[in-house]
Amino acid sequence: MTSCLLSYGQDKEIDQNHPTTEDMVSKIQTDIDPEFMYEYQQTKFVPPEGKTLLIMGQTVEDISEYRAHFKGQPTPGGWSAYWGIPEFSGVRKAHKNETGASQDHQMLVEDFPNTVIQSAMWMVGKWEVAKNAGKGQYDDVIIKYSNWAKAAKRPIYLRIGYEFDGVHNELEPEAYVKAYKHIVNLMRAEGVDNVAFVWHSYAAKPYKDYPLSAWYPGDDYVDWVAISVFGHAYGGTDFGPYCDDVLAFAKAHHKPVMIAESSPIQGIDKNSNAVWDQWFVNFLSFTYQKNIKAISFITTNWSKASIDGISEWKDSRLNNNAQVAKAWFKETNKARYLKQSPKLFKDLGYLKP
Repeated sequence: MTSCLLSYGQDKEIDQNHPTTEDMVSKIQTDIDPEFMYEYQQTKFVPPEGKTLLIMGQTVEDISEYRAHFKGQPTPGGWSAYWGIPEFSGVRKAHKNETGASQDHQMLVEDFPNTVIQSAMWMVGKWEVAKNAGKGQYDDVIIKYSNWAKAAKRPIYLRIGYEFDGVHNELEPEAYVKAYKHIVNLMRAEGVDNVAFVWHSYAAKPYKDYPLSAWYPGDDYVDWVAISVFGHAYGGTDFGPYCDDVLAFAKAHHKPVMIAESSPIQGIDKNSNAVWDQWFVNFLSFTYQKNIKAISFITTNWSKASIDGISEWKDSRLNNNAQVAKAWFKETNKARYLKQSPKLFKDLGYLKP
């Protein structure tokens, strides 16, 4: 960190062989780079200055296991869930995919009052999904989702075509932008006002090396900019040029930044706390330094996910390691992190009808 950073922490000598929870947390650099403290424009549901919204995910099974292991811990401020634009599944009722993982937005509404939902809409270039969305082929699904969202009566952060620039999604910018705008216009026409629209970059080498700006639908259509953080955090707090580009773009367009997906993909070992220094310290220090306004952490066993391209990802459940989990909660239980609360919606600027 340079001397221009605003420091809210102090150095402490640590026993590297037998670190306490306090020792582990003290390694997090809580400096905020003034460069990332800027005014936001044309956005919604942004935490107050000095606050970060805490979200956890990402399947019904992951969330249930998390709650079972950490009953004494505060409920996060929100939960993440997924669905796909071609069909209205996993929203109003549970849907289990071929891997055995389930999604259920409505369960999150019913079981967790005073929390938000971070909703990920799957939309890719393959199978002409994005093209069909832009042509209105899935309008009936969007209308059903709009009706559900209005009935939820809570802030919803909708990631339209999440990781739009990821090579794995094969999204052509023109088709993506057209589909994104069509979806937002339709939801607005349906009277949806409790959804913040999130433009989520993979923050890695982009599909066909298109420039980031090629996928941008415009300030009027974007409330938040988001990134994914997986392997990024293993090399320190410099997450690379592609991540830097997204953060600079967000600042130029006066948008808050969310880490929409994050996980230590090399796993959380049951018998070693090494992942804390190797990933968590960097990840959490980055969130302070870059003034990240929301983080979504995925606690899951990636080796059982059966997702193309991640065959080497490992078991990253927090409950694998009690000491790492204690350090995580020692940090995230700070007042900085917005969690479930009767005043959460007010803090986010949402007035429940």
